[in-house]
Amino acid sequence: MHAALVDVAPLVLTRHHAHHYRGFAATQRRLFGTSGELKPLLYASRALLTGVHLMRSGRILAHLPSLLDAEPAPAYLADLIAAKRAAEHGGLDDLVAGSVLDRDLAELASRLDQAQQDTRLPEQSGGTAQLNDLVVAARLADSAR
Repeated sequence: MHAALVDVAPLVLTRHHAHHYRGFAATQRRLFGTSGELKPLLYASRALLTGVHLMRSGRILAHLPSLLDAEPAPAYLADLIAAKRAAEHGGLDDLVAGSVLDRDLAELASRLDQAQQDTRLPEQSGGTAQLNDLVVAARLADSAR
């Protein structure tokens, strides 16, 4: 089922998926503002970079370290990832100033806007019949257990 879903996924992707990544990033930025924890900040960065990458390449890549290799990103994100690994729910400390974060997240959001305008992804999704067939097959397989 997973392999079949991987095959169908590109057929249902559209330029409108940028809205999901933009909205998720905004929510995570607000959470970071109230908690000061690194996790929502990293989620916001990952969401924006994933959206940019999807709009540019037509492929979803949601692994932040891999995104840092695939897309231009603020250099300090690698340090934030390391800090997050060192302290699971740690705060920002003095790794980067809040104004820099706001500027860089705004820049990533702007890049997502531009990537959405420039994308080759379609307006409407295709693959509806294939996705329906996959869901039906999954349900049948589950009910047979």
